[in-house]
Amino acid sequence: MRWPLGVTVGQPFRRLAAGLLLLAVLGALIVEIMAWQLRSLEREEIENDLIIRSSDVRSALETRLRDGIYLTRGLVSFLKSQQGLRQPEALERWMASMLADATDIRNIGIAPNNRIELIYPLEGNEAALGLDYRESPQQWAAVKHMMETREPMLAGPLQLIQGSTALIYRAPVIMDGEYWGLVSTVMSADRVLGMLDTEQRWQDLRIQLQREQVGGEPIAIWGGELIDDDQPRHMMRIHLPGVIWRLVVQNRKPVREASTLRLALYAVLVLVLLLIAYVRCNGIRQQLEREAMWAENERLKTDFISTINHELRTPLTSILGTLGLLDGGATGVLPDKAHGMVSVARRNAEHLLRLINDLLDIDKLAAGQLMLDMQPHRLDSLLQAAMEENHGFASRQQISWVYDNPHPEAWVRVDATRFRQVLDNLLSNAVKFSPVGATVSISVYAEDGGGSWCVAVADQGEGIAPEFQPRVFERFTQADGSSRRKTGGTGLGLAIARGLIQQMGGEIDFVSSSRGTCFTLHIPKLVN
Repeated sequence: MRWPLGVTVGQPFRRLAAGLLLLAVLGALIVEIMAWQLRSLEREEIENDLIIRSSDVRSALETRLRDGIYLTRGLVSFLKSQQGLRQPEALERWMASMLADATDIRNIGIAPNNRIELIYPLEGNEAALGLDYRESPQQWAAVKHMMETREPMLAGPLQLIQGSTALIYRAPVIMDGEYWGLVSTVMSADRVLGMLDTEQRWQDLRIQLQREQVGGEPIAIWGGELIDDDQPRHMMRIHLPGVIWRLVVQNRKPVREASTLRLALYAVLVLVLLLIAYVRCNGIRQQLEREAMWAENERLKTDFISTINHELRTPLTSILGTLGLLDGGATGVLPDKAHGMVSVARRNAEHLLRLINDLLDIDKLAAGQLMLDMQPHRLDSLLQAAMEENHGFASRQQISWVYDNPHPEAWVRVDATRFRQVLDNLLSNAVKFSPVGATVSISVYAEDGGGSWCVAVADQGEGIAPEFQPRVFERFTQADGSSRRKTGGTGLGLAIARGLIQQMGGEIDFVSSSRGTCFTLHIPKLVN
């Protein structure tokens, strides 16, 4: 489509592009926030699951360690009751019965005066029999600390002289308030701690045991390396005799990035943006078409007004001048019949000129191009002049004026020519719609509590139909629009009157009934 001059095409699309860019940025921000939120929720879910599963791991580990600890405590009590190693055979039978179902315990050693003199079972543990802890630097420090505190201690994992790795639970034996020796229970680390690696339900976890050091960093004692990133993990302490372990559990699978959902959200965002772009482009196209049509209509109207002004009003003015000369006897005295024909032609030409002037005025009012010469005028003089100008028309209709103005010194600031045009319209309408022999009232009064003078023009006609009253001041409207209407006109008079009075700072309204219609002008008072 060809766009007329003045219709800017690029600007709406540039605004649309800027708006879409802003929506895209906001949409991307929302997508990323949603993806981050979902990842945070998944991480929180994983962390909560790790807490539960860490408790399960600790419970299983403590259960496995508890068997050796309770067995050792029972043996210490038995030794006290037997006053040491006086009955070795009874001790061996007791240990045999207790170790029958203890699969995690490798052996139990009894060391009076810190030297192992009894070990069960002996088979496979011969190398440990006769071990003097004072001669084993690796173990003596722990034994000596146990002697000083007289509290049991769990050590390990340690490399045994028999081979393999073990956890050793040592408990002091105190008889008659004196240190007698110790009981050492050796538990297989491969069995007790190995379950952390072999248990099927924990295969998706990284599990590491650490031993806390006084004044130092924890030392890993079992398990693989942890991932040094932001992978969720949970740590809990296990308080054991003489030592504190840390159980650290981490999920082997990394937290999933919300890539699939992110891509889906971005796809939805793109579709929404495309839909918005399509709808807005279609709207812009329709708007541009409407603007183009409006511009074309304005051009046609301008051309039409120009045609009326130059092609109709100019020759019509010449025709009126010629008819005036003929009527005035410039070519000699006309016969009565010719004089009547000239008068008819002159009246119709004047009517046509008024119609043309109305069209030009309404166009200027709509475009805001009507210039007014606002000057102070005495209201009474303006009203008297308007009644005088319409006296002939009223006389032909046998209509008389009733003028009531108790404020002859009232002044207003108006354009005198245009104000008389308004008054002429109201007076001529009142005459046209009044029955023969009626009166038209023109009255002036001050508005109650306001700063305006009111000019009321009332007729004694049939009134305005209620259904037509809302459209009285619209352009090209008449109560009787048929070709058989009693009165003529373009339907522009009241629209022009309202436009003019509003431009002069006033207002116009009306009331109508079956007894007649009264139009009232409200004009601001001029304060001297």
